[in-house]
Amino acid sequence: MKFDDRIKTRAAREGSPIPADFDRRMDALLDTLPEPVQPVKTRRPFRLAVSLGIAAALVVGAAAGAPAMLRMAQNRVNFFGGSTEYASQADTFEQYNAAVGVSAEHNGQTLTIDNLAADENYLTVFFTLTGDTPIELAGDAETPAHWRAKWTTPIFHAEVNGKLLDTTGSIENEAFLVDAHTLKGLYRLPLRTALPDQFDLLLFTGGSIRDARDADFRFPLSVDKSAVSSRTVEPGLDFPVHYEGTDERGEHFTVDRTPRIERVSVSPLSSTITLSEQSPDGAPWDSFVLRDDKGNFLPRLPAGMTAGGFGRSSNLFEFIGADETTKSITVIPFISDYKAHQVKGALDDLPLTDGSASGLTLEALTVGKEQATATFSLHGAVWSAQAQFTLTDRNGEPVEFASAPYADSYVDRETGVVTATLYYPGATEAELSLIAGVSFWQTNDDIVLLEEQAVTIELP
Repeated sequence: MKFDDRIKTRAAREGSPIPADFDRRMDALLDTLPEPVQPVKTRRPFRLAVSLGIAAALVVGAAAGAPAMLRMAQNRVNFFGGSTEYASQADTFEQYNAAVGVSAEHNGQTLTIDNLAADENYLTVFFTLTGDTPIELAGDAETPAHWRAKWTTPIFHAEVNGKLLDTTGSIENEAFLVDAHTLKGLYRLPLRTALPDQFDLLLFTGGSIRDARDADFRFPLSVDKSAVSSRTVEPGLDFPVHYEGTDERGEHFTVDRTPRIERVSVSPLSSTITLSEQSPDGAPWDSFVLRDDKGNFLPRLPAGMTAGGFGRSSNLFEFIGADETTKSITVIPFISDYKAHQVKGALDDLPLTDGSASGLTLEALTVGKEQATATFSLHGAVWSAQAQFTLTDRNGEPVEFASAPYADSYVDRETGVVTATLYYPGATEAELSLIAGVSFWQTNDDIVLLEEQAVTIELP
């Protein structure tokens, strides 16, 4: 596959619908930014990511020797020893997965589907890529190794019972090199609609993303996910959302939306909510928070999004914190100016926050010679489960590194804790000696929950 074909495949997989009310929200956030400082490179996330897939170039036929039926059971998953983002879910994944062990080889490289986990929300593929020669990672030597590993993984697509699965939205994967010849990875395919307990699955990658017959790499499988006890409800409930206000320029605005709650599903492996809308701009509504029957706010993450054009747009969100004891999920619209401010403190001023009713608390910070890692807890009605921080000098000003640093973050799906990392390889001793404090962006404490417009979905 040529380079431009790989780019087109990745772009088509992720899509790029513009969120509702985007212009006003972006203007508000831009107004909070300080004068230009040294930029921080962030991993290209979600729908804007563009990367390569070495395994996508493998030219092989249909895999042979696939088991007659793959059942979710207790099986070891040889992946989590090198995982960070999904490490806390190791026990759960190992309780509910099918051991596959199907491989295919081409030009000295072998791609193996090791395990497959399936519930009502995701198909999760665990795989290994090995080569007779060292695996060439995408990106350059200055880029963090785990980014390069993620960019090198194949981009999976799927057919379920002969019908193409809509996987547009976030690229959710993790990968790492075991050694120069071995790459292990995890790849998640979001499910907008419930699948039957038993189904035929065709995993494929490379070539056309619309026709598996033209794919470079194919794995025909049969799956039984009935052992995973998902609690799923499909209310198909439309509910009106209305609010109005005045922005900082003194201009009046009105928001009138009618999203539909298509599905809410909670399982041991994951929890999601799917909304759809016949929206005028093709972008589904996303100004809401989730709360369970115990009064806990549940952080949400974007997963799959489809811009529907003249049809209905669909938005799938993963959320964290629900379990077998959760009786209901409440969807609460909110109003916010979407502005943010900086919270600053010395390295020993932890935990660090500003007393906001909703937001982040910097709980711990480890500063090394090439990177710094921070952990944040979330509290209150948080609409963005992301965090980014900057190292500062004794005056609270950002430390300027000779080379622009990199930053990324992920959310622990078991605890909701956000781990953010700042990478500054090649920093000099003089630069490191300037580090005396830390700052992070905190959304303003101005969120207004529209409780009278909230909708509660009872779980079975």
